[in-house]
Amino acid sequence: MPRRIPDYADAFAGWNFVSSMGSIISLGSTVLFGYILYEMFLDHTPVSSNPWVVAAYYLDGQAALLSNSPTLEWALPENVGLHTYPMLPAQS
Repeated sequence: MPRRIPDYADAFAGWNFVSSMGSIISLGSTVLFGYILYEMFLDHTPVSSNPWVVAAYYLDGQAALLSNSPTLEWALPENVGLHTYPMLPAQS
């Protein structure tokens, strides 16, 4: 596409529209991201010790096994120090 001309040929109208719509979508997503960050920093709600617990209304037979998240990363309290384990825990 040539540069620095005040009016483009009609052959470029479709691609100019696609480019304009992409720009508008990018602007909207940037504004949404900024709003999410703004709300996140102003809300100050504390997170539970295990934020990955499955809500009760999502539970079925299979998800009930995953609802407690019994993985090693959630076995410790918050703000753990360095060298928490004297040796590597056994993986099963």
